[in-house]
Amino acid sequence: MTAAYILIQMNAKDPRKVMATIRTIAGVKQAHLLVGPTDCIAYVETDTLELLGDTVVALRSVGGVVSTDTRITVPVL
Repeated sequence: MTAAYILIQMNAKDPRKVMATIRTIAGVKQAHLLVGPTDCIAYVETDTLELLGDTVVALRSVGGVVSTDTRITVPVL
């Protein structure tokens, strides 16, 4: 399993609509609006790194999403 936190910047008039779309994307387990320089954080789990890339591409294609910053988690041994 591959997991990541994805920081999302938006320029939407209604971020609730953007959030509703983000939450329907395959792999997105949670998504929360934030107050501060980052507008949203999404927690994503996928079976492979390639599928994680597909999820990031899907997030970037959502209307109102300006940019993403992906932070892949590393299991502590």
